[in-house]
Amino acid sequence: MKIRYRLLGLLFVIICLFLMNLVPVVQATTDYFTDSVILVVGKSNTVSSTLLWLLGMKCIFNRRVIIQVHHGEGEKIFALILPPKIGFYFGHENIVIQIFGAKGLLFWGEKSLIFENDPPHIFALCKARDIWVTYD
Repeated sequence: MKIRYRLLGLLFVIICLFLMNLVPVVQATTDYFTDSVILVVGKSNTVSSTLLWLLGMKCIFNRRVIIQVHHGEGEKIFALILPPKIGFYFGHENIVIQIFGAKGLLFWGEKSLIFENDPPHIFALCKARDIWVTYD
């Protein structure tokens, strides 16, 4: 009786391992840009930076900015990255943009007293040392 249960258990484990290999793994794509200008327009609930916000605006000088969009209701983003390598991301609903060494302007509606929307609007125009864009 014990041998039968052990054989059934072993058979179950082998079938599970076989099925795990058949299931495709979702992988995100990451693009890297260096010394580029980035324009970001859209709606996002998550924007993080190290500076203080002034009515939703920031003048960024050599800072890090992270913009995240994760399938939230109404969240959608458009990003354009220019030379030396060109990137165009239109209508993404699951994307993370990490901007390092940024110099430029950033507006996020979450921190604004004038423009209140849900999800808040985002506008960024920056020259950046390094840009990482992860999406699926």
